[in-house]
Amino acid sequence: MIQVAEKNMQKISVLAKRKDFLRVAAVNKKWVSDSMIVQVAKREEQDTPGIGVGYTASKRVGNAVQRSRAKRRLREVVRQILWDKGEQGHDYVVIARTAILEMSFDQLIRDFSWCLKRLKRSNNEIGHN
Repeated sequence: MIQVAEKNMQKISVLAKRKDFLRVAAVNKKWVSDSMIVQVAKREEQDTPGIGVGYTASKRVGNAVQRSRAKRRLREVVRQILWDKGEQGHDYVVIARTAILEMSFDQLIRDFSWCLKRLKRSNNEIGHN
């Protein structure tokens, strides 16, 4: 993450509190792919600008070792993609699905990029109505 911080002069903040995860889920804006579910919500006005991200892997993904591996893979995918394709002032929650353990890393990057693209498109469509 240090390289990301130096490159963009801002850091991706990590969501750690349950209330943050619930706030993002309450907006009910998500996109589902084979390997992950990506939820997004605009940050509240008093929050600092930037991007926040949280990671989840439930017991459905597997045992503790498999869940940890899934979250490590998610963190790396987010590190490579989110600054370029994510929206400033938004929080993202990335939820691992069981397929994440077998997919190639390139496919994970394609899935995450596709989810962000679809979420951004739905944001634009909602904003114009």
